[in-house]
Amino acid sequence: MKKKVLFIILILFSAFVFAQEAEKKNLNVKIDQVCSEKYPNMTAFVTVRDNKGEIVAGLAPGLFKTRIDSEELIGKQNIYPFSIKPEPIDYSILISNNGIMEGEPLDFQKTAVIQFIDYMQKGETLSLYTIGDDAVPVFENLQKEEIDTSLINSINVSDVQPRIYDSLLNVVRKLETKNTRRKIIIVISDGRDQNSRFSKDQLDSVLNEKTIPVYSVGIKVISSAGLSALNEISELTSGAYIYSQKLSDISNNIKIIRDIVNKCYVIDYKIKNVKADNNYHMIEVSILERDAEGKGQRTFLAVKLPVPRWLQITIAVVVIIFIIAFIVLIIIGKIKKRRAMGITKRKCPVCGNRMKDSWDFCPFCRYLPDIKRKKNKKDDKKENKEKK
Repeated sequence: MKKKVLFIILILFSAFVFAQEAEKKNLNVKIDQVCSEKYPNMTAFVTVRDNKGEIVAGLAPGLFKTRIDSEELIGKQNIYPFSIKPEPIDYSILISNNGIMEGEPLDFQKTAVIQFIDYMQKGETLSLYTIGDDAVPVFENLQKEEIDTSLINSINVSDVQPRIYDSLLNVVRKLETKNTRRKIIIVISDGRDQNSRFSKDQLDSVLNEKTIPVYSVGIKVISSAGLSALNEISELTSGAYIYSQKLSDISNNIKIIRDIVNKCYVIDYKIKNVKADNNYHMIEVSILERDAEGKGQRTFLAVKLPVPRWLQITIAVVVIIFIIAFIVLIIIGKIKKRRAMGITKRKCPVCGNRMKDSWDFCPFCRYLPDIKRKKNKKDDKKENKEKK
């Protein structure tokens, strides 16, 4: 009987341990953006959610581990929540206004954008586009107080085919020219693409290189066939895809996206074990705590910085100063050497050669009588006047 009890206890304990181990794999870790323009100084923005999609906050920095190309990080990393030291975010929102969006589908999208503006913080900018042949701008790069909501309300349905892949590529190119470090793209669409010049594979290739997260809000109007493409794009860019069960859910889903973005973790790196070689490398951030674990990966470009123009000018100026200082030191050295020999600025009034202060007569005139006298212009003029 005792053996059976012990056996049952052992089974229950094993099941408990197994359950605990199973629960450890419940963190969804995503590196949604990597900024490596100043490599080896680099920044990664990491979002962490549990298996219910809830944001996980308050994780200790010591729980984060980083590997690059499967090697342990050699260098420094500083981890802090984005909310502690927020920086301006550049949002780009694309909405669908093709023919089937007429009525409530378009109205709810416009309402969601207007409500999103209310959540914007000081310094943040928003660009709004409609999905057409390309991303058609409604307005661009405006802060909260600069946005005229009548521009949003005046958006009408369009007969232009929705080329979502072309529109996304257009927005990515625009974002490349901006200096803002934190950039977010939000797409509200049913995912349908009609006759884009660029294929989805070409879009995926560009998005994978640019490391700009694409968050998408899926809506079903006629069919849900295109929604899988939105999900794939968000997964590829380490963004998030949220499906709207009802059109009225669009506003809340955009707010969820904003919460995810603003409650991320920021990891500042100074990397020593990977050289700047203008090649792509894989960064992996893992989190392991007592009852939860997870990891996320993302490629980044180890940017090899050219010598900046200002540094080139500085180096040239330093070299010139060094040369001038070297010449001055040589001249000073010669003057000191002559002074040590007793040679100063004293000159023979006859031949014009330098003489030592201790000489009573000019050796050049005495021993070299044929030496030519050095005359200056004043002496020549004086002699000419006397002859006349």
